[in-house]
Amino acid sequence: MSDEDDIARALEILRKQSERQAPVSHEVTFDFRDPDGWADAVIGRRTRYEPVGQNWKKPGNLVKLPQLKDHATGSWLIHERQDPNGKYKAWLFFSTTTGIYYKQNGSGYEQMTTPNDPQEFPLSVRLGSATHGGTKLDVAVLLPELRKTGFLLKQPLEFLDRPAALFMLCTGLRCSAAASEFCAKRMHSVLMPKLSSRATRWDDSELMDLLRSTTEALDALILESPMCLAGCSIGLALQAGSRVVVGTMGSVRCILCGPNVSEASSKWSARLVADGCHSLSNPDERMRLESEGGQVLDGQAEVRAVSASEEALAAVDDEWEREVLRVTHATNSFAALGVRTAELKEGPAAIRRIFRRRSLVVHPDKVADHRKQQSATVFSRIEAAATAVEAMVQADMSAAVLAAQISYEHDQGRLAADPLCAAKLLGVQSGCSLKDAKEARNRKFEKALSGLQNVARRDVERSLKILDVAVESATRTTQLWMPESDGVRVTRALGCKDLKAPLPLLSASLTTEVVHLGPCETVGMVLIADSDRPTCLSTVAGRLASHSPGRPRAAALRLTLDESGAAPPGQQSSVSAVCAYFSHEEPGEVASGPPAKRARRGRPERVRVSHVLLKWRGLKGEDEFERPGKPAPTRTQAEAERELLELMEELLAAGDHKTLGARFKVEVLKRSECSTALNVPYADLGWVEPGGAEPAMVAAAFDTPAGGLSDVVMTSRGAHLMYRLA
Repeated sequence: MSDEDDIARALEILRKQSERQAPVSHEVTFDFRDPDGWADAVIGRRTRYEPVGQNWKKPGNLVKLPQLKDHATGSWLIHERQDPNGKYKAWLFFSTTTGIYYKQNGSGYEQMTTPNDPQEFPLSVRLGSATHGGTKLDVAVLLPELRKTGFLLKQPLEFLDRPAALFMLCTGLRCSAAASEFCAKRMHSVLMPKLSSRATRWDDSELMDLLRSTTEALDALILESPMCLAGCSIGLALQAGSRVVVGTMGSVRCILCGPNVSEASSKWSARLVADGCHSLSNPDERMRLESEGGQVLDGQAEVRAVSASEEALAAVDDEWEREVLRVTHATNSFAALGVRTAELKEGPAAIRRIFRRRSLVVHPDKVADHRKQQSATVFSRIEAAATAVEAMVQADMSAAVLAAQISYEHDQGRLAADPLCAAKLLGVQSGCSLKDAKEARNRKFEKALSGLQNVARRDVERSLKILDVAVESATRTTQLWMPESDGVRVTRALGCKDLKAPLPLLSASLTTEVVHLGPCETVGMVLIADSDRPTCLSTVAGRLASHSPGRPRAAALRLTLDESGAAPPGQQSSVSAVCAYFSHEEPGEVASGPPAKRARRGRPERVRVSHVLLKWRGLKGEDEFERPGKPAPTRTQAEAERELLELMEELLAAGDHKTLGARFKVEVLKRSECSTALNVPYADLGWVEPGGAEPAMVAAAFDTPAGGLSDVVMTSRGAHLMYRLA
């Protein structure tokens, strides 16, 4: 859309708002000003304004209104919304005399700008998600009718442009889905109040700030929960009319696909949206990590909270590789040098002896040519660690021993989760008061460590922050969930408290972008958890084009199968994707009038479909329409979905649309496990009406064009693929 179109559209919006606020009626008022009680009827004119939006009403007698001088009580209109208890309360006030809006602010009222006059754009959104393979760590949230969701949650979105939708993908870190499930369950409780409390129009920058503040609030909730050491990457998209604001964090990527306008062909192109590359391969992320006190070496792939354990080091046979592992995973100078507490008490001579022994292993002059570059980096790190440790020992040996003890306890990986470990370090009882824990910290460590500030400032600051973590942990009485592995391959994520304190190695900042949907076009959008194998954009574009615009679940299934199949043998992991199609509708399909009338317009009262039903092993419940003679299924749910997807793609690949119905009937007779396959002459379900089957199946049947194939649909009976006859 050109700048001229944007300006014309903005002027049209302003014109409509001015028309709504134009005087619509005149009232005759009488002004009685005779001091002796005689009334001189003076005819005056009072302009009456109309508010923007729907559902404005006259206030009741008990409604508290703004108190304005010379303003009649009967000249107010109010807009109500439900509070958390379900009671309707006025939150917006409009003066029909002055045309000014007011909003309740605490116990008072403040003047506000004109509310947004919500526009209904001729767009439809279709959402689908799929997960394939491995342990399920990902959770998808699909809300195609966000206004209906807001109404059910008592958070109405009456001033938001339509259509409105939300979809999100959370992928768990550290082999746990706890943080993903946490975000999926609480996203609506964080986002909806922010979204519904706004009556004016959202600018693009404000929509991006909305997503950022929402994820920051989610992160704060996770960090306060018992699953604070779990974490997840997140990608989410919020549609408001013709705009889609996208946010990504961690390993979730967003890909926008659509027809390639630069080429005279039907091929689709793709590009990344809100791409931040939140990994150590990004120089900006490495720089941020180092500025926060983290150590990043060439070739390092994971962000780690603790140093390599003695068991991990002992498992490495090659001495050079063992030293490289020690240094690259070290989070403090003591671990980088590999010095023990007892060796510190031997004085500076012991420190120099340890440095010489380790430097001989990794010195660039002592290794093969292909190891020289990495050896130079490792050697410089060992040298810096030896200098820092020796300076601490020379300044105050007892304080250096305390600093080493703090680092050692933190490197065990239990300090943040286990109150007993934290209490032992501080010298208090677990479950003690916060005051007692802080006093023990100050008494045992504060004065001693302050003497090392001038010689090893970074190590001392880190030790003090570790003690803050210990103080918080010691006040608890129960142990938190602990991850099997502390490292993550992203630099931004929700949760992972141990990677945000004592040092903020992980960020919870969201990368955002707003996509403007143009008229008369269909575009697809994908949220997918990116793996170590970068997703091929052209492949994604081709997959979405083949299932556009009505089969988002099929597109998601195909993408997850492609990703799983590309993994090396033995390294297959769970892959999830969320697909969305935004398609333009004819003006008659989204016309003016009441919502119920608009919903009925262009929609048939019933449709006739045939379907292939595949069940899977362990499916609960009895099916009265089970096809006789079919053996009990042995396939899994994933295998049933894959079989239907392959059948769909096989039928579409033939390209002969006229024979699609006949070919589908053959497959129904051959594969379907529903007794309706025996119906003659069409082997069909018959006519399907709203409410005549499960909601997912009815929605897919009505959404499928006549003579076309539906998306893969999941119900309590199994997996379905439908062909619409009429």
